[in-house]
Amino acid sequence: MVTRRTRNPNKTQGVRMRCAAFALALILGCLSGTSAAQTAPQALPKAEQILDRYIEAIGGLAAMEKINNRVTKGTMVIPAAGVTLTITVYQARPNKYYSVMDSAATGKVETGSDGEVAWQMSATGGPQIFEGKEKASQLHLNIFDRLAYWRKIFKQVETTGTEDVAGKPCYKVLATPPDLAPQTFFFDKESGLLVKFLMTAESQMGAIQVESFPSDYQRIDGILMPRKNVVKTVGPERIATIESIEQNVDLPADRFALPAEIKAMVKK
Repeated sequence: MVTRRTRNPNKTQGVRMRCAAFALALILGCLSGTSAAQTAPQALPKAEQILDRYIEAIGGLAAMEKINNRVTKGTMVIPAAGVTLTITVYQARPNKYYSVMDSAATGKVETGSDGEVAWQMSATGGPQIFEGKEKASQLHLNIFDRLAYWRKIFKQVETTGTEDVAGKPCYKVLATPPDLAPQTFFFDKESGLLVKFLMTAESQMGAIQVESFPSDYQRIDGILMPRKNVVKTVGPERIATIESIEQNVDLPADRFALPAEIKAMVKK
């Protein structure tokens, strides 16, 4: 039986670090604008068309399916706090994930999943296992290149209108996973790329609104990927910048194995 996490005096900082981890997952899985007049419903393309166009815009499904794993390195800056974290993320199909964020101010924060157990370890929170909807959110976000498989991971998608993001007209697509709250994607009408994303992240303190703005798309192994992500959620704004991406690399066999502290919690 999995041991449930106990609350601790540092839970607020822990929640903020989990939001940073969510932000990191968002930029790897896949400025502020004002509302624009909505076009007539019959003029809007179907959500299926918008999502399929996005897949083609970033390189196509065939090119994406040639990638089996990914190692990403960069930084996450919290300007208001004067904090810069180094980030390293390992991902592999279908939904294995391990990330390390570190700074003098926060210490090391590790987040990962072997595909079944989702967990986090930090100096303030210790070893923790995600449960319930928080676990479901982690496993969902960490599906490798998840939007390429939108037909499998969402039970319903629909175009709900248009909105300007950083001066660019965008289509709004509402996508609903089977067991999680709906998520809203904003796709640039001209390029077809994702430029804004809204979701509700489940946490120890309840539901948290997360708003992210991926940008600076660059082609890596034939696939366009965002190299920057501005995230607005609990606490000050965060800016993630990717410095390097390597794909189809030789990873250690135990790269996604559960840490000893997490294994101990699973066995209880």
